[in-house]
Amino acid sequence: METVTFLQENVQDYINNNFVAVKYNSGPDAEQFRRFDVRMTPSYIVLDAEGNEIGRVIGYQAPNEFISQINGLGKF
Repeated sequence: METVTFLQENVQDYINNNFVAVKYNSGPDAEQFRRFDVRMTPSYIVLDAEGNEIGRVIGYQAPNEFISQINGLGKF
C-alpha cells in the first residue's frame, strides 16, 4: 500500500480530507493491534469521533478500490 496506493494523489487527498490517519506497526505497537483485534495486515480501521469502529478493510487494495472500499463502510 505504501509503495503504490498511498502514493497516489487522489488517495492522499481523500484521506486528508476525510480522516485523521494514524499508523501502527505490528512490533512496537502490539498493544494497539490487540486493542483493535487486528489479525491480518494490512488492516485499515475506520472509527467514528467517539472511537467506535465503523468498519475495516483488510489486505492490499489498488488506489480506486481502496477509496471505494472505505466509502462502502457508510457515512462517517
